[in-house]
Amino acid sequence: MPANEPSDLHRLFVDAVNAHDLDAVMALFEPESVGLDLDGNTLRGGVAMREFLSGFLSVTRSLEGQTRKVILAGDIALISSNWRAVIVTPGGSSVTSEGTTAEVARRQADGTWRLLIDDPQFLHESLSEVKS
Repeated sequence: MPANEPSDLHRLFVDAVNAHDLDAVMALFEPESVGLDLDGNTLRGGVAMREFLSGFLSVTRSLEGQTRKVILAGDIALISSNWRAVIVTPGGSSVTSEGTTAEVARRQADGTWRLLIDDPQFLHESLSEVKS
């Protein structure tokens, strides 16, 4: 199911993660998207995003989240959400991780929206600067 509005991206992401559907998660991103992993490391393009998200899905028991804000400028949107995930540790116990995101989404030629830039921990301080 495509995102018809920028805020749909958050709901669709949560639904796909909870279904452990990597292809559905990846369909929300542009092929040349850029993002950060939960440690602030830069991920460039579909291969790097798929590798990270595959690992994330493998340890995520559940994810919940809601859109905080959407700012539109033509075919570009700045969006943000709060999220909370239950993660299974290597020892088998569960921990809760949470954060506030910042993403840039772009309207596609068919009118749907996909993520171009994704930072799942935008409010965490990071020393890395993402450069093109």
